[in-house]
Amino acid sequence: MKLKKFDFKLPREEARKKKIMFTIISVIALILIVTIVSTFAYYQSIENQNPINTSVGEFSSGDLILAVTIDGEPSNTFPTKGSGYVANSVTCDKGATGTWDDYLWNIQIEFITHTQTKCSIDFVEDICLLSENSNKLRCKIMAQFGGVNNIATASTNTFASVSSASDALMYKMEDDYGMSYYYRGAKDLLNNNLIFAEHQWKIIRINGDGSIRIIYNGACPNNNCAINSAGAVISSVAWNIANNNDAKYVGYMYGGSNGTASTSRAQAVTNQTSSNAKTQLESWYTVNIVNKGYASYVSDTLFCNDRRLRSEVGGAATGTGYGTSQTHYATYYNLNQNKKPNLICGNKNDKFTANDATNGNTALTHPIALITADEASLAGGMFGAKNDSYYLHVAQVFWTLSPQTSSSFAAVWSVHYSVSTSLYPYNVDEAYGLRPVINLNYNTKVSGDGSISNPFVVI
Repeated sequence: MKLKKFDFKLPREEARKKKIMFTIISVIALILIVTIVSTFAYYQSIENQNPINTSVGEFSSGDLILAVTIDGEPSNTFPTKGSGYVANSVTCDKGATGTWDDYLWNIQIEFITHTQTKCSIDFVEDICLLSENSNKLRCKIMAQFGGVNNIATASTNTFASVSSASDALMYKMEDDYGMSYYYRGAKDLLNNNLIFAEHQWKIIRINGDGSIRIIYNGACPNNNCAINSAGAVISSVAWNIANNNDAKYVGYMYGGSNGTASTSRAQAVTNQTSSNAKTQLESWYTVNIVNKGYASYVSDTLFCNDRRLRSEVGGAATGTGYGTSQTHYATYYNLNQNKKPNLICGNKNDKFTANDATNGNTALTHPIALITADEASLAGGMFGAKNDSYYLHVAQVFWTLSPQTSSSFAAVWSVHYSVSTSLYPYNVDEAYGLRPVINLNYNTKVSGDGSISNPFVVI
């Protein structure tokens, strides 16, 4: 694939020159890395080094089309660094991948293997720069790390090992809504402690829609308590009661009744019957959130029960995903083999929401579920290595929302504590802990600084 020279005439006031660098590396397929710096750009041919002027609005080089929006409106320029805007999302088609570097204020685009590949960058206002938002939870979280422009993407080998007892980190990664910012590291060092609804919680991440994902850490009567260093679960239950001999039972919901075999993948992943884990969590939510008047604080942000097959995310061929066919799921490849967790949920059917039909399946009675195995890996856990120091460690095994394997049994990932691994799959008919996960609204306000001695308290 060659970059073709093309001509665009710039308006007089847009005739400033800056650079795009395209780096082409051939390994097996052609990999193209594009760096677009600041407001205007050059295309540069690697062969003849001839620069081609263009503005950053919607344009085509023959190989790339780039579109920029600011607060949802098309723009011919990037916003200036420090102007109060942040890149909310970068999306590319035809297999290309784009990421925005807040520090360098440029975009990196990889894997352009087709002509007319389109990448879109959406910029939104960073409300945390406004003084009236200084007590908003997400702004206080960002401030711990010097603001959004100081938070980077983790290096590629980060998740090939567990976090250390000296780590107190925040990284960023795209999710289904935009850019997410997640905590990684030691429970004694991270300031991710929160009190809400007469319970205490650990903050997992800021979601791409601005809501804040939190995981249960124990009771807190009258919203006044010491942070529980040992962590807690609400109960120990089987993911699914009595039966585990079908691929469908890895689902937070599944097709057909409990005990009836699935005969197709479509049937197995139909969201018809609730798992026992879902039933127990939604019952807890009714008693502790709805009945106590806290439901208005909670966001209907999606939970991912990722039932994609390993072969659908880049791994080797696997089973059919129904009945007793031996099947490895996406997280088996991501976490067992590839050591690269991600926050993108592939199928809308697996995106569990209560009322949001745009982003999810509306299959939840209440907006509550569990942490995913990918999120547990981002936090500092790993299959094949123990971690006693990271903030998810508690003295009990607890369920995640992520399928791992199925054959004559169905297995879901758990967060482990006592063996030589911090992530481990268990059969769904075994009883392990439930740690509820909910999402607080993007405009949630708090006091405190998130430390163990002065936790955030929702106000």
